[in-house]
Amino acid sequence: MKTLLAFVLFFFVLSSCKQKVLSGVALENKLKETMKNYLDTTMLAGTKITVKDVAFYPEASKKLYNCRFHVRVQYNNHDTTGIVAASITNDFKTVDRTQ
Repeated sequence: MKTLLAFVLFFFVLSSCKQKVLSGVALENKLKETMKNYLDTTMLAGTKITVKDVAFYPEASKKLYNCRFHVRVQYNNHDTTGIVAASITNDFKTVDRTQ
């Protein structure tokens, strides 16, 4: 009985540690949040970034998302909008800007 309880507990802990797969709106929001955090850390201090939308497709063989973001950048009473292209890994930890 103790062995069965230990096995069930072990399986429960193992299954609860698995990363959840995002899709739809949750995935879009996570990609936009990841890009905003990346731009906030790489742009000049005082720059305000707004990520408007994202178009993406997953590239399963490389375990990443290829993305195009429409962003608005404001700095010293000037603003502009543009497109930022980037690759973001499936774990959302690495951003590689391509444009």
